[in-house]
Parts: sequence; C-alpha cells; structure tokens
Amino acid sequence: QVKELPALMGEADVIRTIQLMPGVKSGGEASVGFYVRGGGPDQNLVLLDEAVVYNTGHLFGFFSVFNSDALKNTTLHKGNMPAEYGGRLSSVLDVQMKEGNNKTFSGEGGLGIISSRLTLEGPLQKNKSSFLISGRRTYIDVLVKPFLKGTEFEGNGYYFYDLNTKFNYQFSDKDRVFVSGYFGRDVFDYKSLDGLSFNMPWGNATATMRWNHVFNSKLFMNTTAIYNSYNFAANSVFETFESQFYSGVKDWNGKIDLDFFPNPNHTLKGGVNYTFHTFTPYTFKAKVGEVDFSNDDLNKQYAHELALYVQDEFNIGKKLKCNIGLRASGYAQVGPYRTTVFGANGLPTDTLDYDANEKIVTYTALEPRANFRYTLSPVASLKVGIARTQQYIHLVSNSGSTLPTDLWVPSTLRTRPQQGIQYSLGYFQNFANDQFEASVEVYYKDLQ
Repeated sequence: QVKELPALMGEADVIRTIQLMPGVKSGGEASVGFYVRGGGPDQNLVLLDEAVVYNTGHLFGFFSVFNSDALKNTTLHKGNMPAEYGGRLSSVLDVQMKEGNNKTFSGEGGLGIISSRLTLEGPLQKNKSSFLISGRRTYIDVLVKPFLKGTEFEGNGYYFYDLNTKFNYQFSDKDRVFVSGYFGRDVFDYKSLDGLSFNMPWGNATATMRWNHVFNSKLFMNTTAIYNSYNFAANSVFETFESQFYSGVKDWNGKIDLDFFPNPNHTLKGGVNYTFHTFTPYTFKAKVGEVDFSNDDLNKQYAHELALYVQDEFNIGKKLKCNIGLRASGYAQVGPYRTTVFGANGLPTDTLDYDANEKIVTYTALEPRANFRYTLSPVASLKVGIARTQQYIHLVSNSGSTLPTDLWVPSTLRTRPQQGIQYSLGYFQNFANDQFEASVEVYYKDLQ
C-alpha cells in the first residue's frame, strides 16, 4: 500500500503514509515528524526491529530513514498501546524488516530522481537460514559536482545513505535466532573561498539480536539484546582553529517476553525490559595551535530504565474481547557530577558541582491499560480504551520538526517525567463485503 501511494520525488515513504491516517498530523511538508492526537514528535516511540530510532528524517526532514524495500510490516498504536510498549505518551510505530527468503535468491531495486536502492535476499542454508541486505544512497553530490567545478561552491555537497541487514538461523524446531541492523547517515560538507571548512554528519545506528524459543505448543519466549544510537556533529576548521560540537544519545537494552496461549480465546503475555541510557546533550572540543580544550567527560548523563508488564487478552462470550494490562516502570538518573558553564562568547567560564543528593534521582510509575471491543453485528463494533503512560526522556527542540540539532535529555530532579492518560470511544463499521471501513472515534487526553 505504501508503494502504491504518490511518492515525493519517487521515494515511497512509510512515515508519509502514517501522516495520512486519522488522528495523525504532519509536522509540515518538509518534515517526517508527526503528531498523534495532540502529542509532540518526541512522544512517539518509533521502533525498527525493536530498536528505538530517535531521529526519523533524512534531508532535513524531507524523507524518512525507512527504506520501504527492506520492510515487512508496520503497526501504529495511537494512544491505547498494549502494556508491552512504554516510555512514550502518544503512540508506538512498530516497524519490522523482512526476514529474507530462505528458499530462493531474489533482488529488487530502483533508480529514483535523487537516490537509488538495491535489495538482495536469499538462503544461507536452504529452508534453514536466510539473509537480507538493502542499501540506498542519494547522488545529489555526484550530479551537481560538474556544475560547481571552478565556482565558489566547489567542494560543497550533501548526501545520505542507509544500510539494512538481517540474518536468521533455525537451529531446531524450537530455536531460532534473528540478527538485524541498520546504519544511516546524512553528510553535509561546506568549503568557503577564505579557507573555512565545515562538515556536518548525523544519523542512527541500531543492532538487534533475538532468540526465539518454543517450550511447547502453548508457550514461547523471546530474549532480545538491542543497541541503538543517534548522534549529530558539526566540525569546522579555519586556519589554525579547529572545533567540534557533538550531541547524541545511546542505549543498551535487554528484554525477555513470554507468550502463553491457554486456549484459542485466551492469550497471556508478560516480560521485563531494562535500558541503560547515555545522553550527551552537548560536547564541545576546540584546538588552537597546540592548545586543546574538551568537555567530553563533563556533560554526559546516565540513566537506568526498568519495566515489568503483564497483559491478558481474552474473550467473554462471542461478542466481547478484552485486553487488560499493567506496566510498572522505574527510572534512575545518575549524574552528571559536574557541568560546564559557557559565557556569551561561547567559551567555558566555570564548572559547577551538583549537590550530593542530586547524583541519583529515581521515579516510579504504574501504567494500567485496558481495551474492549464489543461486536454489535458481523460488520459493526464498538471499541473503548483507557491507557496511562509515563515518559522519562525529553526532546529539547527549536521548532516543530525533528531537525538533527534537537537534543535528547533525561528526567532529573529539576525536570520531571512526562505523564499522560487517554480515554477513547469509537464506532467501526464495514461496507461492501469488507472492502471499506468507516469509523468515528472520540478521545480525551490529559498530558502533564
């Protein structure tokens, strides 16, 4: 469906499609940031094979980081999210990559106006293991290079690229391992006639390893280790002066999820999720001749986030379906012990020590979730939901779009977590043998 919609400059885009859904607003024509039912762009949990993607934009927000050739499916939860998801207030966008064809080799690609892409997949061991490799790169810099030669803009350029990979191996009828990764970058270069050289790269990196184990026909487990990072840098060189500004966020995540199916009308889920955050809101390095300055170790902030959840999905009779869950989350922010104070000229003037009781800050929350669907007829249903959510990290932004200069920061003693609660009621009906669906939904949302 994504590929069938009109595409900007020939680039099919999942985020652009999501922005067309009810309850979702675009952050602007030049932005892949989106707002769900009044929430901000930072209140959307965007996952790629369970790894968090902090910045979803290429080309300053014109395109998303998701290469549609590498994707299997996408699910959007608007507010009333299941208990297995947490850490954001407004929505969950769960994107999953293809697993690769374990029977035959195949490939697809495309030549676009501004970029080209190529995807290859096939078996490593037939019917037992497979691989997927998908790459995409713009060639704006290559196309304009001949026109800039000999002008004041020679040496300037911009490009972005993505690389998606996934491997899976079935060890036995009960054990299977999936390994996937994503790496993407935007790179902007500028050189002036007076000798100033400027380079600005930014992007995401993710890695996911998941072990799926089947205990029996009713119980299975997923154990997952995840790494994800986002960083932005601005490097400049002018004569003997070199400087670098850097910001970013990095997570290490481990989780265990259990699914139990007592009978066809009853599903139990539960699990635990731990994340270690490293925030670098800003780091500044400078070198003038033989004099070096760096505050790299002064401004890092660390936080632990832990969550336990249980969820019960069951049917009462033939008409009522219930999904009731509870998520318990905890958060601890550790440090920083010192921070640097900058003067009006941008140079450091002092360092401040935090008070001892500010070194470890903890928050906890209970987040109940409940969703009910009552079937009125074979083609009509009524849905009711309530969800309480807690968010421990914040986006410090200069605008409504998710530009790469936005900074992610943790909750501290001075900056408390965000909280939200949403109630929703909706009526859904299908027409013409389920070819069309019409829905009317109302909600009340309270954000703190």
